[in-house]
Amino acid sequence: MVNYTYTGVIAFMNLIVVSDLTCNEGLYFRYISMMASQELSYDVLVEARKEDEDRYFKLLRAKGWYDFVDDFVQPEWAIEGVRLDNELNYTRTIQVPQIRCEDTLNILGQLKSMREITF
Repeated sequence: MVNYTYTGVIAFMNLIVVSDLTCNEGLYFRYISMMASQELSYDVLVEARKEDEDRYFKLLRAKGWYDFVDDFVQPEWAIEGVRLDNELNYTRTIQVPQIRCEDTLNILGQLKSMREITF
């Protein structure tokens, strides 16, 4: 008798982080992006205006916070996904004034809940 184990399909979803939130306490942004990417199967995208992309890329790269970021996107592209933002302009937005140590577990819990609701 052969036993088959269903492993499921991992469907990727975007986590869009507004660029202003990446630099307040960047180490916590890196931790959230790592957990979202590795444990929750999110594609981590940083949303920045076209003229600001190079500045944020250089800053995140220099500080070592770019490890789990997949790409930059522009607000005009209207990419679908769960958003970390300081304003509620889109559905599926987790509103935070900034990414801080105290908020890390709360943000990760909400990301996990959004992941379970969406799929």
